[in-house]
Amino acid sequence: MKINLNLFKISPLILFMMSGSLLCGCNDNSSSGFNNKSYDISLNQDNSLIAKTTKISDGYRLEINGTGSSLNYTSKKVPWYSIAPFITEININEGITDIGENLFSDLNFSYFILPSSVSSVKNNSFKEDIVLYSYSNTFKGSEFYTTYYYSELTPPNDGKTYWHFVNDNPTIWVVSKIKVLFIGNSFTFYNDLPLLTQEVAKSLGYDFISDSITQGSYTLTKFADNTDPKGKEVEDKLNSTSDYDYVILQEQSTRSYENPNEFEKAVSDLNIKIKNTQENASIRLYETWGFPIAANELKITIPEVEEKIRNEYDRVGNKYNLDVHYVGEAFSYVYQNYQDINLYNDDGRHPSYEGSYLASLVHVASLLGVDIRATTFIGDLNEEVANTLQEVAYKIVFNK
Repeated sequence: MKINLNLFKISPLILFMMSGSLLCGCNDNSSSGFNNKSYDISLNQDNSLIAKTTKISDGYRLEINGTGSSLNYTSKKVPWYSIAPFITEININEGITDIGENLFSDLNFSYFILPSSVSSVKNNSFKEDIVLYSYSNTFKGSEFYTTYYYSELTPPNDGKTYWHFVNDNPTIWVVSKIKVLFIGNSFTFYNDLPLLTQEVAKSLGYDFISDSITQGSYTLTKFADNTDPKGKEVEDKLNSTSDYDYVILQEQSTRSYENPNEFEKAVSDLNIKIKNTQENASIRLYETWGFPIAANELKITIPEVEEKIRNEYDRVGNKYNLDVHYVGEAFSYVYQNYQDINLYNDDGRHPSYEGSYLASLVHVASLLGVDIRATTFIGDLNEEVANTLQEVAYKIVFNK
């Protein structure tokens, strides 16, 4: 089962944050005609949408008032084109619904905050690489712009990530508290995957708590057996609290396809245990990866090993209506497309730090439906590697 993206990175009203060096260098003789000047920019040229330029201390302010769609500037320049480099402030007020072509493409701002009335923008409404923030939950934005939800006040707890500005810095609102229990073996405790998952989620605005019960080489069968020491620990943990939002189950490496019946029975048993004590918890399956030893034994490729694992996780997930976190599939994608990134520990089986970081991204994206490319947490990785892994995790979770 795949996770649907319920967050469209988006999100207002007044936009500041001009590129720092662009202060007004114009002289009064050439630009005084733009002070307190109004222009009809409505699509139907009926004065329903008006732009006004006003001289201010460090340049010009551009203000948009009225209702409806704006004109598309495809064959002519916007009226303020000649002073565009000197516009240092812009107010886009409620009412405008559609931002036309090239309306703001000559303005060198770092971001725009759009009012909730805006429902669409064109691919060339703004300059490239602009960041858009919008109050609206229905704003569609454009694939050409990075977009985020925005809220001045504490936003609703609706599963989306909202931003606001603190001391002129974009800051994520912390609106959700999430508690997760990981149950697994060394594929979970290497590099402290639960902590990495927690740090990624926190950087995206979630009050996220990771808990874990792990033991090297353990199977889910042992974790489901309350006569086993770790199985008893699982039993006691589940009986001691009822506030887990998610429980993530990780089977021992290749056991899913080597012993599919035992894998299924263990998931079934743990599913019952968890539901008996965690009324509101969603149970997830953590699909692991192929690795060289298993591939050599079967005389197939590493991605083919992972596919065998994935097929069993899909089968069991579908049978018990459990979502699968496709960490292994993300490993295969990196293995096939970014061979300069090593996801394996020196033993060729366990995850490297890069591998665990990738796993944490898949977990967060799958659990919360957030765009993990917005995370500011990269741990011990360089930015280029972290960004690549973020893109892979996003693709695997949301684009299949």
